[in-house]
Amino acid sequence: MARSPGLAVLTIALACTGIAGCADEDPETGVITLGVAAAPSLSAAFTEIIEVFEAEHPDVRVSIELGRSDDIAEGLASRTDINVFASAGEHAMDIAVAAGAAVNPEIFARNNVVLAVPSGNPRRIASLRDLERNDIRVGLCEVNVPCGRAASSLLNAAGVDPGDVERVAGSRALASQLADNHLDVGIVYSTDVASSHGWVVKADVDEVERELEQAAGTTSYHLARVTSGADGANADAETAASEEFIQLVLSSRGRQALRNSGLDAMAE
Repeated sequence: MARSPGLAVLTIALACTGIAGCADEDPETGVITLGVAAAPSLSAAFTEIIEVFEAEHPDVRVSIELGRSDDIAEGLASRTDINVFASAGEHAMDIAVAAGAAVNPEIFARNNVVLAVPSGNPRRIASLRDLERNDIRVGLCEVNVPCGRAASSLLNAAGVDPGDVERVAGSRALASQLADNHLDVGIVYSTDVASSHGWVVKADVDEVERELEQAAGTTSYHLARVTSGADGANADAETAASEEFIQLVLSSRGRQALRNSGLDAMAE
């Protein structure tokens, strides 16, 4: 299956723009804009959730900013344009809570990494052990990002030590490298396999390794309201909208959107 190098694999939601910032009110329309910062792997699920929320809240516009969770968390205390933070991994949320930027965090979903290959699996990868072969190009996420931590946990549990590895900024970027056949195999989030439209597939590993992916290669997702986002004359309305958005994410409809994107939604 050939793929044009310029063809994007994944759709990225638009970030908030404008001088006034996200969590503000349009003086001409009275519409409040709610800022949501989220991990890139939540893009598909949150796009679906935002469509539902805006349909039910015509007085609220939601703008989503996608980025590395740790980077967002470290600057969150000074952000007045973000009302809700959804992090990949506990570490980023701990940073935000410790800084007083986020309150009442809840785990709402989990994602697990999988052994992934380009469509057709041209190098016949069938096991984590294949990562130790010297004739294949192996890609892993950087060690200090959630998918990198999950991959390290999985490899340690499997007792696998890959040799020459190309480190990539994140799971979505790594999935794109696989889709373009720049790499032969990698460990990415299952959500990025699901959103690749068939350009990237899971390697057909045995049941033992599949269970290991579920047990050892998992990242939890945490959701919280950002305290600095609600300020000014609209503070009460922004706080209420933030809480209602969080409740939608945690609801049965929100859980279905999470499952639609390949995430494991937490039980109510």
